[in-house]
Amino acid sequence: MNNHSVLTIGNFDGIHLGHQKLLVRMIEAAHSEGLQSVVLSYTVHPAFTLKAHAKPSVLCPAELKQRQLYSLGIDMVELLTFNSEFAKISASQFLYEYILPVWHPKLIVMGYDSHFGFKRTGDYHFLLQHADKNGFRVEYVEPLEYRGSPISSSMIRELLAQGDILSANKLLGKPYRLLGEVGHGIGRGKGFGFPTANLILSNPHQLIPREGIYLSRVHLEGATFFGLTNIGSSPTVKHSGVVEIETYIIGFTGDIYNRYMELELMRYLREERMFRNVEELITAMNLDLSLAESIINGGEV
Repeated sequence: MNNHSVLTIGNFDGIHLGHQKLLVRMIEAAHSEGLQSVVLSYTVHPAFTLKAHAKPSVLCPAELKQRQLYSLGIDMVELLTFNSEFAKISASQFLYEYILPVWHPKLIVMGYDSHFGFKRTGDYHFLLQHADKNGFRVEYVEPLEYRGSPISSSMIRELLAQGDILSANKLLGKPYRLLGEVGHGIGRGKGFGFPTANLILSNPHQLIPREGIYLSRVHLEGATFFGLTNIGSSPTVKHSGVVEIETYIIGFTGDIYNRYMELELMRYLREERMFRNVEELITAMNLDLSLAESIINGGEV
């Protein structure tokens, strides 16, 4: 493989089916031409820098984004730091001072919302103007659509906010994943027969979906389990109003505090409710477990 490349650039938050269509095309072109496939992306969402009071909800923290891009077969993933200085770089500067001398692209693949440079002026048409004299080609990949609109990270954020995990997972092409470390809760679940792992997100800006009870898949240091995940404030036993992510790991016993854990949300089972007493809560949790086991045993996940 020579040092020339097929390259694309974008935030790729979530790496959804629309992103995957573009990336697969890029990989195919790289293989057919004997070039390396290169993705240029960012460690943080550009909105954190571009908008003074932005609070973007990240679908895919940097560590997960990089891992998932490599899993698709990308040869090189470069995550750039999008800060205030970077935001001032013009499209021409970025092209001539970084993309061309560092990556030597023979082909740059762009999607419908692919932009770079100050005020997002680096797009497909910009690159066409600079392609021939610099020895590269530009290819445009049409977006995938869902219900008449291009699949986008914003669309998936809205579905997750609604608790429509099935549709969100469909557009992601995989289950939505939360990741972080197991922290300490108040420990009441153990007394109910449902000890839970309290997930502290590694990226506090990652989107937390709609509050409620989910059937989840738990990845814990090389082992995989199913779980019941409660996203909410547990109002029956807690009074802080703080939204937490707590998971009862089905079939697991042991101490997992401070261990790294990832959750895949598979099904939305029900909304979180305020019960009159603990006994009603325990009854509901057993019903949740029975429903989860019927879904699992029925091969529906």
